[in-house]
Amino acid sequence: MKLVRKMLLSSIAVLVALPLLYVGPQDITAAATPTVKEISVALPLREGKLMEEDRIRQLANVHIDHYLAQDMQTHGMQLRTADTFLDVYDVSGNLFAYLVPLLDGALEVGYITIGALEDGYDAYDIFIGDGVVDQLRAQLKEKSQDAEAQLVLIPPMQYLIKSLAAGSETFTSVTLDENRPPEDVTDRVQDNRAEINHLYSLIRSEENRLHMERNSAINAAGSFTGERASVEASAVVMAAVTKEDYALSTERNFDNFVPVEYTTGRYSYGGNQMWWPDGGQKENRGCGPVAAANITAYLAKVTNPSKYGKLYTKSITNYTDFLGHMDTMYSYISPGPFGETSVSSFSSAVEKYAKDKNVTLNRVKSNASFTLDNTAAYVKAGLAINSPVATLNLSKFSNYQYEWHWMTITKYYRDTNDNRWIAVSTWGQRRSINYRTHFNAIDSFFSLGGGFMYFK
Repeated sequence: MKLVRKMLLSSIAVLVALPLLYVGPQDITAAATPTVKEISVALPLREGKLMEEDRIRQLANVHIDHYLAQDMQTHGMQLRTADTFLDVYDVSGNLFAYLVPLLDGALEVGYITIGALEDGYDAYDIFIGDGVVDQLRAQLKEKSQDAEAQLVLIPPMQYLIKSLAAGSETFTSVTLDENRPPEDVTDRVQDNRAEINHLYSLIRSEENRLHMERNSAINAAGSFTGERASVEASAVVMAAVTKEDYALSTERNFDNFVPVEYTTGRYSYGGNQMWWPDGGQKENRGCGPVAAANITAYLAKVTNPSKYGKLYTKSITNYTDFLGHMDTMYSYISPGPFGETSVSSFSSAVEKYAKDKNVTLNRVKSNASFTLDNTAAYVKAGLAINSPVATLNLSKFSNYQYEWHWMTITKYYRDTNDNRWIAVSTWGQRRSINYRTHFNAIDSFFSLGGGFMYFK
């Protein structure tokens, strides 16, 4: 079965039969404005039932005990949740998640964002980094000096701060990158309000409610009696799936992916488009070339130097060398005003670069339908041969950070309760994203496409 992917262009819904690796439109123009789709079963966040704090901790502990217990960033840590959480809202002020700080002993080492609704997503993203929660608190505090401030999340991992003063609301981007200052994105939020609200309408479902129940049962089995105990026991039985842990060799060896020394003694996790000194064009359009630079350098230096070595011959840790490689990939990909929006043309550019280097390298195609399981199988196949997987998300909110953005997948993890996580390289950082929310963001009616690609 060939992939059938819905795409929106100039307010027209178009059906296109395409392979798994490419699901985005060839051209995105300024006129590309999605239309509002009628939702057959609307489940507003404001009507969702909030869970008690103890259950939020249970859900966080499922991920602490499974994914984080074996993840390279937290392996060996004695993680626990902090005593207090940060409330997380939608753009209309409805509470639907909690940002839960993670502690190793007394040290705050990062966060996991857990869904707050009984029938919502159980988790959204994980960020491990010293001081990241303090940065969030500081940005909230700054905005709350003259107005009421709320931390807003647009799934899967885009955070904003909403400020309310004198009946007027403003939205500011949250940045955990010291080189990227916050932006006022109020106009972009207002211009795309309908599609943002549609993303929120996807959060609540019966499937998610059952998944929440199973996760709670895994963590709290035996703590209930009577009818509730029977429900929990049934949920545990339903939860049994095979654990999966696919990762690049650097992940398995607890090493950094493409570790560029961008300042003395500090190494990135892959390239970062903010390294370009032009102050605009390459920074805004360069995520695709960075993903291509990551992939070709990794294949050359780690996967198989004898076969792919000519793809990148210089030092993988040297900042100047790698920035030069990013420049080269930028010239091959040549992103347009909206960046590189085609998985197909991205792949062709990488193949042409390899051919010019006298290296045989080809995209890996799939004709499978675009589903959660099929895309996961594709990602796992790439990681299994130690080939990084590029992913493009063209959810149309803005061109800021994690939406309308290329990333490089380095790990796929699925626990026995069907919780799925991917680790990605983005903006020179390692982030963990709930794979369901990442897939749904690409597959949303309001997404202009996206997809996955690896090479061999």
